[in-house]
Amino acid sequence: MSLRASRLALALGLGAAVARAEEPSVEVVVRDDRLERSSRREPTAASTKLERAELQRPGAALIDLLAKAPGTQVERGGSNADLSTASLRGATAAQTPVYLAGVRLNDDVTGVADLSQVPLWMLERVEIFRGTAPEGVDRMGIGGAVLLEPRFPRRSTLGAGVGIGSFGERSAFVGGASAASGSGALVGLRVEGADNDYEYLDDAGTTATSADDRVVRRPNADASSWDLWAIGRTTLGRDARVITLLNGFRREQGVTGLGVIPAEHARARVERSLAAVRSLLPCPGSSDCRLELSTSALMGLHRIRDPRGELAIGAPEVTSRGQRVAQSLHVTSYPSEALRLRAGAGEEIEMLSIDRSGATDLRARRDVSRADAGARLELLPELSLSMAGALERHATHAAGEATTRWAPALRAGAELRLGERLSVLANAGRYVRVPTLGELHGTSAVVLGSPDLRPETGVSVDAGARGSLGTRAFSAWGDVFGFARFADDLVAYRRSSLGVVRPYNVASARVLGLELQAAAEALEHARLDLALTFADPRDTSAGRQVSNDLLPFQARLAGSAHLELFAKRLGGVDRAGLGAGVRHRASRVADRAGLVVIAEQWSVGFDSALLLLGERLSLRAAVDNALGAEQYDTVGMPLPGRSYHASAELWW
Repeated sequence: MSLRASRLALALGLGAAVARAEEPSVEVVVRDDRLERSSRREPTAASTKLERAELQRPGAALIDLLAKAPGTQVERGGSNADLSTASLRGATAAQTPVYLAGVRLNDDVTGVADLSQVPLWMLERVEIFRGTAPEGVDRMGIGGAVLLEPRFPRRSTLGAGVGIGSFGERSAFVGGASAASGSGALVGLRVEGADNDYEYLDDAGTTATSADDRVVRRPNADASSWDLWAIGRTTLGRDARVITLLNGFRREQGVTGLGVIPAEHARARVERSLAAVRSLLPCPGSSDCRLELSTSALMGLHRIRDPRGELAIGAPEVTSRGQRVAQSLHVTSYPSEALRLRAGAGEEIEMLSIDRSGATDLRARRDVSRADAGARLELLPELSLSMAGALERHATHAAGEATTRWAPALRAGAELRLGERLSVLANAGRYVRVPTLGELHGTSAVVLGSPDLRPETGVSVDAGARGSLGTRAFSAWGDVFGFARFADDLVAYRRSSLGVVRPYNVASARVLGLELQAAAEALEHARLDLALTFADPRDTSAGRQVSNDLLPFQARLAGSAHLELFAKRLGGVDRAGLGAGVRHRASRVADRAGLVVIAEQWSVGFDSALLLLGERLSLRAAVDNALGAEQYDTVGMPLPGRSYHASAELWW
């Protein structure tokens, strides 16, 4: 620990020390984007943007909002307090990096980013890159990327909020911010809990007969958590600035068990600590060059206590710890108005440890060195090109063995603008991904490891069009993309009859798909959002031993629609809205042979919002799964039925 602490202290000190020069000013073009849902960060990419108004829906978890984006597959382990993951276009959750303020949340305790640990109350925006990962992230694999942007203080303010809901849901937060002259700091604390004792139909594992069916309450599913945020932005000189981020999270919860076998005494603790410093400054002696130094540390813990052996984890207590320290330096230059170049390098250390009742079970370490470069060129006023490449070296030490893997990646994109309101876009990329420590060695009682996993390689291509139209009374925006992904030794997951899942290599796989998203607004009183995904995920391995060729956990059809009626500046109300939405997901197979099928799922919901006092006070309410449709997670545990939620938030 002392070596890691000294490295972190040195990196944080360096990050603060170098941020004493000035960054070149960048011209900002402001345009109306009330309906635009794509990102300007990577103009050629297929992307979806969720703004703060959508993130404030009471009772919603991040995974619920991501499910509205086309191409997104989400998985959850029960209530909002259980493991929740997201993947894009047929990838797995481990192939889909999730970033909070530029720090990758995927860790080697789980191998994935647990989205149930991400609170929405401190997020300003979510950007989902469904195919091409954007510039500035440290993974360029097949899985795209999800970027979470926290709220940065713009003015001095104090705020507080409360929330209540079905099944014992309760929450409260308090926060404050101070901002002046381009600098500011924001601190917030949130506590929440839930009983999660919703009713569900227990068929005792016998689907052929209903004689033994009974309605029961989900046992031992309560959860309580807190999370603390501290965000700062300091301006040094005219343009140079330093951004700091601290986040702590802790949750205590019951573990209900697998399938129809309940666990009434098992408990779990989840912890995460995150610290990051990002320094931006101009290159010495140059006005068309910028330096960016980033340092981050992430530590996670997952502990399961099973005193009565209800989970069959092989010990009364299993503790998994993951740690990562990373640092990178990048240079961005502007040789001309039409050309931008970016290059840099980074180093990170990842460690995973698993202990069973105090006895050492596993120690694994991975050192990753990375070099990357990219360019963006305005070849013509109507044509933009972008290219990026990276080379990673993964040196892994585990179970007395040492291996070294190289992982190259390359991508290219193009945008052809056919006037001001229509663009044609295309992207292509190739990647190599080394299995995570969690995929190799397992992460929990229900997610086991496979030490013999091979690195996966793949090619991804997509093409589409993005356009908008509008008059004073009506405006609309939308895009449509077709995509194809081909992978060798794809790391996928399958579920056994006991309810556990384990990764395996699919020798050859391909996913074809079509995505559509659109938004329209009429008369400044109605808004409609649509998203639709058609996919064909297939195992194309030669000599496959089973007749089923569908990839597990991949739905072939998913869609969502949301309609909101609203009014602005109505009497003393700044904005009032009433909305209704529907979401559908087709059936999926859960094992390689296609014998275990997760049924199709429909969900209907309603929501309302009132903004008062210059939008400083917000009152919101929502009903989820209003028709009470039966829904289940990936290991067969029931999800909540109809539920009600309400929240109030005040900033002054």
